[in-house]
Formats: sequence, structure tokens, C-alpha cells
Amino acid sequence: MASFEKRAGKDGSTSYRAKVRLKGRNTESATFDRLTDAKRWAIQTEAAIREGRYFQSAAGKGKTLADAIDRYARDTLPALKDSDRRLAQLQWWRFQIGAVPIKDISASMIAKYRDELKSTPFKTGKTEKQRTDASTNRYLAALSPVMAAAADEWEWIADNPCRKVKRGKEAKGRTRFLFDDERKRLLEACDKATETPELKIIVLLGITTGARRSELSGLTWRDVDFKRQSVTFHDTKNGETRAAPLVGPALHAMTEWAKVRPLNDSSHVFSGRTEKTKNKPLDFQRAWMTALKRAEVKDFRFHDLRHTAASYLAMNGAGLREIAEILGHKTLAMVQRYSHLTQDHTNAVVLRMTKAVFQED
Repeated sequence: MASFEKRAGKDGSTSYRAKVRLKGRNTESATFDRLTDAKRWAIQTEAAIREGRYFQSAAGKGKTLADAIDRYARDTLPALKDSDRRLAQLQWWRFQIGAVPIKDISASMIAKYRDELKSTPFKTGKTEKQRTDASTNRYLAALSPVMAAAADEWEWIADNPCRKVKRGKEAKGRTRFLFDDERKRLLEACDKATETPELKIIVLLGITTGARRSELSGLTWRDVDFKRQSVTFHDTKNGETRAAPLVGPALHAMTEWAKVRPLNDSSHVFSGRTEKTKNKPLDFQRAWMTALKRAEVKDFRFHDLRHTAASYLAMNGAGLREIAEILGHKTLAMVQRYSHLTQDHTNAVVLRMTKAVFQED
């Protein structure tokens, strides 16, 4: 038999606690934001208990979301990429509903806080911004594996409620790339970055290899093969090692940099200047922003160098599969945005062919 208790929160919100009592069984309870959800849970729980399908686990008794986040952060998170970012996102969830028993966390509760997250502006410096669907989705993506582990590995709960929460529709990725005049101005501006002479090399590598900032920051001298004219990136987003050609101006710049690089014990190609930072990757953000301003290149991020590499490849005849291989994408889905550029090249090739074939007609 089910009973329902209406509760008032300190913030003025209302919740409903459902209890299911059946003879010979422990009382089961859960809290919901809506009475309809509480009634639905009670009906489903009663039916599951009567049919012997109801999940019960002593392991999850008394466990809260904070307990789950702490265990995940200790046992799993350190081995993952972007662990600092994911931990920050999990700490947000911990602050909001960390004290809630994990068995009481429902899809509707998660959706409620997802909406609050999206509607709450955040500051970057002095600027106040609204969070996008893409950003909100990352917070859900951080929480979901915690709940999945609690369900599938630790047996604290029956299922992962995040699976029922809809993700926001993300805007299509931008395809900003450098026009010829912008590229020339930017490289000239990098030449003037005397305090950070590596900047031009970093930009050239970004344009010619499509490497991400993290891949370039993690590049070591043992990853550079001048004989084979290639660089190998280990710290890639998909966790796989990727080799890229080292040719043209990038090869020349790297060869010269190898001759004059700072004499320290760092294995990084681009390392910090001071005694304290010499064994760490170079922080070139300020020099990068200064170069953009000096070159008058607007609305351009460092990651757009990767788009620039892909766009240049497409406009010079590379197919989508070749672009995906060079950039290190496992599927073609991520390079579909460049399909119109490859189509333009194909059209030009066919046009040249038809002119040559039918010129006598």
C-alpha cells in the first residue's frame, strides 16, 4: 500500500515523498518534485515487488550522491582525460544535491537542476554569459557515468536516471578558418612576439597538422622525427596515438628551433621560461591573444587553427576520409562540415575535365 507526504523546502519548493509498504517487506520510499511522478513510482514499485522484480541492495543503503561522486572521483576519474573539468562539473552536482540519498535521485530531479544550471548566468572576467545547451550537456555527461557506475558496478541503485534526461540540442560546430590575408597577417604578428618566439612555430603546426592545443602543449622532442619528417601526438582527445607529417614552413621552423631552443632539462618542445615552469608546457595564451589583436583577426580561437587545417586540406583536394585520418577522427561525422569544400573542389575538377573533353565540340 502506498502513502504520500507533501513536503515544503526551505527555498519555498514543494516535494512529495512516496512510501510503499507491503507485508513481509521493508518500506521503500522516494522523493519527487511532482505528485504524479511519486504516484507513478509507487504503482511501478508495488508491481515490481509483487512480481519479484524490485531491486534491493544493502550496498546502497544510506548512500548519497556525494558518496557516489567521491568514490568515482577517487577510483575512476584520475585515469580520464579532462579530469579537472569533469571534477569541477561533478562538484556542482555535489553542491546542489549531494546530500540526497542516491536511490531518491530521479530523472525529474536531474532535469530540474539541469534547467536551473542553464538559466543561471555565469561570469567570465567581467562579462556575464548565458550557458548554452552544449555546456549544460557536458554537466549531464559528467554525472551520467557516476550514476551508471552506481547502478551497474556498485549495485547501489537499480538504474541510471540520467539515461531518461533529454539533452539540449547543440548548435552545429563552427567552421571558422583563416583567409589568406588573415593567415599572412597572423604569421607576421607572431614574428613580432619576441618574448615568445615559439608562437609562430606553434601556429604553423596548428595550421599544417590540425593539432589541438593540448597535443601541441604535450609535444616532446622524442615525438619529433626530423629524419622521417613527422611528429607524433600521444595526448589526443580520443586516447589514441596519431602521427602527422612535418613538412614545409613547419619543418623549417622546427629545425631552426631545435638549434636555438632554451638549454634546460625539459623534454617539452615548448616549455616554460622560469626555473619553476621549465618542466611544464609553455603558457602562450597572452602572446596568442596579442598576435590576434595585432593582426586584426576577429572572432578566431586557437581551436580554429584545426578548422583551418581541415578547410585547407578540403580546398586542395583531400577527401573526407583523408581529412579524418590526418586530424585523428575515428568517424567521418566530425568532418562532414567540410563536405561543401570538397564538393567545390570536385566541381572544379569535373569542370576542367569537361572543358578539355568537349573543347572541340
